[in-house]
Amino acid sequence: MSITTNSIQYTRAKNRKSNRDEIQAYGFLAPTITLIALFLISPIMTGLIMSFYKTSLSGVNKFVAFQNYWFLITEGRFLNNLKLSLVYVLGNVFISLPLAYFMAMQITRKIRGATLLRGIFLLPWVVAPIVSAVLFRSLVDPTFGPISLIIENITGQSVVILADSFGAMAVVVLHSVWRSLPFMTLFLAAGMAMIPKEIYEAAMVDGASKWVQFRSLTFPLTKIQLVIVLLTITLWTLQDAETVYAMTEGGPGYSTEVMAVRLFKESFINFDLNSGATLGILLLILGLIFMALYSRLVRKN
Repeated sequence: MSITTNSIQYTRAKNRKSNRDEIQAYGFLAPTITLIALFLISPIMTGLIMSFYKTSLSGVNKFVAFQNYWFLITEGRFLNNLKLSLVYVLGNVFISLPLAYFMAMQITRKIRGATLLRGIFLLPWVVAPIVSAVLFRSLVDPTFGPISLIIENITGQSVVILADSFGAMAVVVLHSVWRSLPFMTLFLAAGMAMIPKEIYEAAMVDGASKWVQFRSLTFPLTKIQLVIVLLTITLWTLQDAETVYAMTEGGPGYSTEVMAVRLFKESFINFDLNSGATLGILLLILGLIFMALYSRLVRKN
């Protein structure tokens, strides 16, 4: 009987201690949760509410339910914005990811100057986005840009790359690749550095080639870093308005007007905050779709 009573008392004491630890943990998390609620959840809820209203020129708000969403998803310009956003994100990911893996494997090797290479890789990431956008724009300037001059010397014709729909989008994507590559490279290199060298030594003893080692060891063992990199770069690229606007302002026409640039124009140039809020919610939904796809891909593999 006494043993049973002692067991019950011990269990109750353990549960009380567990509850105190849980309350203490929530107490430590409370400041972070409060900041997230103030600076993240609150703006999202405000934007969601604004997307259901239409403000007249006289400043009167009218509840229109889903009319703002219906107008956008049935508009040809918005469908073009959505297509260009997908091109922007997927073009960046598919070009920069193989390069990032290659460069990460190089800087993790014990070669002379590897530390210097890491510093050089960080330069595009350190430069302010607007500055790098202006620099990229100067490279294709039709008057003194080196890339434009090289094309002119080869073809014998003066070209204005940013005046061409395909050329402008290609420049925008390549600029995003240039900025994303350092982060992806260093993050993947950090994952590769945690892989025990003995695994590679065993693979070499078994006669595995470099490609087999990458496919069977490096790629699977850096999957966590890969998912984080993909999520981060995808969300950053989706939200990138300043660099695209600095280079092309969404032109020529609407040929580089991604969703983030359209949101900027509607909100801060046309002062249509309701349409801007609607675009922001749709952009958030698109980001969540990418997150779900990446998570499902990882679980499947």
